[in-house]
Amino acid sequence: MKKTMKMIMLIAVMLIVALTLTGCGNTNENDNLEGLAVYTMDEDMTGYTKCTDIEGIEFYYPSNYTVKKQSGHTAYMDPEILGANVNVASDNFPTNYSFENYVDASIAGIKAQMQISGDINKEYINLNGRKAVKLEYVATQSGYTMKCTQVLVVKDKKAYALTVVSLEKDAEALQPKLDKMIKAFK
Repeated sequence: MKKTMKMIMLIAVMLIVALTLTGCGNTNENDNLEGLAVYTMDEDMTGYTKCTDIEGIEFYYPSNYTVKKQSGHTAYMDPEILGANVNVASDNFPTNYSFENYVDASIAGIKAQMQISGDINKEYINLNGRKAVKLEYVATQSGYTMKCTQVLVVKDKKAYALTVVSLEKDAEALQPKLDKMIKAFK
């Protein structure tokens, strides 16, 4: 079990590295939000803890999650779903790409680092009044098949990525927590 958790954390860190090394750029943070699915934070966040460790962004994670620091990254581990974890990464947002170019470059980075099963589903969303994108895909690494969901958003010239990883077989059980965490990412 420890080996499984370590492997999934390593894979999550690889995903974060793929995103933070991606060139990105010039965008209006509130690009056209018309027609995008709206995600807003639930008023009742009982049972969730606000993370304020990452300058410029906040999110909430279930209060019973274990906080693990490894290789300069912090993972928030689900004690009920073996290997399920949440990570947030940030990087400066250079001026040479649009938000859409950044998303496309991020997808290329993911594909270069992971064995992806099927397509990477891309959905642009209105996340608490900001244009964001939600990426969902299944990745296989070291014999493990994982469901990955990432939300990318730009705020104050920084790119932020919320990444949730679980074994594919546990993705449905994690979905209610995932939905609440995404809505609270701002």
